[in-house]
Amino acid sequence: MELDLSLAASFLVLAEERHYGRAAARLSITSPALTKRVQRLERQLEVVVLDRGPGGVVDLTPAGFRFAEAVGPLLAHAQPARSAARSATNDDRTPGVVRFGIPAGSAAALRQLDLRAVARQLRQEHPGTTLVCVDVDFVEMSRCLPDGQVDVLWTDAPVLHTGVTSVPLGLSSRRVGVVGARHRLAEAGAVSAADIVEQRMLYNPAVPEEWMTPFWLGDLRGRRQARLLPVDARDHAAVLMLTTRLNAVIVTLEVSADCLGPSLRPVVLRDVPPVVFHAARRRAERRGAVLTVISALLALGTRSLGGPAGSDAEPVLAPNVALM
Repeated sequence: MELDLSLAASFLVLAEERHYGRAAARLSITSPALTKRVQRLERQLEVVVLDRGPGGVVDLTPAGFRFAEAVGPLLAHAQPARSAARSATNDDRTPGVVRFGIPAGSAAALRQLDLRAVARQLRQEHPGTTLVCVDVDFVEMSRCLPDGQVDVLWTDAPVLHTGVTSVPLGLSSRRVGVVGARHRLAEAGAVSAADIVEQRMLYNPAVPEEWMTPFWLGDLRGRRQARLLPVDARDHAAVLMLTTRLNAVIVTLEVSADCLGPSLRPVVLRDVPPVVFHAARRRAERRGAVLTVISALLALGTRSLGGPAGSDAEPVLAPNVALM
């Protein structure tokens, strides 16, 4: 019997939520798309796994209960095997390359980070090795290292994964609010944390919580007090577009503020602590080139990244382009 494990994983989310809308939001897909996944799974299993009720509410059939109990351990073993295979394959395909992961669409925000100095130190200690920037989809922030997509990840929070270790750097950035030009806070200039937390804020439930939390100020208030607006935004450009379209608020890093378009306005946030950047790698990583990149990032010193980039700033780095 052929069994698509991705369909089984979607079914388990639906079994946990017992509601198509909530499960679809967790999976970052539409309810009709989730319905089609379940229908395909039922065709593969040749049994009905769900009783469908009104309003998107579902219950499991006896066959659905048995399948959920059996497939859970299978999926738990499949993911580490997949990650190990992808990691080995990627390593074999890219000799002499260290892939530096950055949140998708944020390359322009790194103009104040001297990545070329990092690349120079890498070449000095490991001649012939190149540093390449790779965009990482927001929902992949916790999985990109275990899955072998990148070798080093630049992130504003430690990665909470048993196979990953994160090192805090001396670099930080203040957080700022961003609103559309027609939002009532567009001309505010600066607001307190108490003012901003009352606003509707964009939130992607599929993004790892440790990475998403600083951007809805979850470190300052609980989820019950937040007015979160779920969206499926997987890169920086999508977030900015939805901010204008939905007349909502986002929180971003000051280092990104000079990348806003004319339809958006930055708002200074008072009493909001900065975020500290981290460099993450696979816990089992032993390649000297990767460890050199981590050391070079630590050697960049202690400072805050933010404000308009000067004329001597590093040029914008396109993803998948080697740094010379």
